[in-house]
Amino acid sequence: METGDILTLVGGLVLVLVIALVINPQYLSELSAPDLLEPAATPTSLQTPAPGPVPVQTVTTKVISTPVTPRPDDPPYQIYYSDQPFTYPRFKLPENMISYGASDIPLRTEESVPFAFVSESRGGLTQRFSVPYPLWVLNTTVIANRTPQYGNFKMVLCYATNGTIIEGEEILNRGSSYRIVQSSNVDLYMIITTASIDRYYISLETPRSYYTAYRP
Repeated sequence: METGDILTLVGGLVLVLVIALVINPQYLSELSAPDLLEPAATPTSLQTPAPGPVPVQTVTTKVISTPVTPRPDDPPYQIYYSDQPFTYPRFKLPENMISYGASDIPLRTEESVPFAFVSESRGGLTQRFSVPYPLWVLNTTVIANRTPQYGNFKMVLCYATNGTIIEGEEILNRGSSYRIVQSSNVDLYMIITTASIDRYYISLETPRSYYTAYRP
């Protein structure tokens, strides 16, 4: 083959190659892809930590304490007169009230709590009642504003079983009296007479410590 023919053949191949690259340029980009130019990276192995004790997480529970609300005092209850006074073992006052002496000295060591009361203007016999406190008082006030010079109030506290008198008091004109009683958990009643007074009020009270310890 002549030299001129070889050059003509090579030139034709080059021309065909150039035309092919012009028509399909992706062949050139595939030849320069990174995976053809650089070796693939070797994956790094992950190291598994050696087995060991698992830490225990401590959970602390906070206990919230609810404050205790003190029980409020009960309102004093009223003791009324009985509608059957003649069924009681004693229904008349003794002739001599002087033997019961003057008023006792009020308790000043602590607060007194009223738990019952009697309030009237006329006399009578009260209903039976019971007191749970080993020590309590009869705090009596007599009001006689219209005719104070003629006012008179008498009272005795009796056992309901036999009529035995526990305490007694007499207030002339008007004023107050204070009687300490130490009878509890038994049925009691009062015999009361009045003359020329507007009203009387007997408050049954006990020291705070007894009220807290023995209240129903």
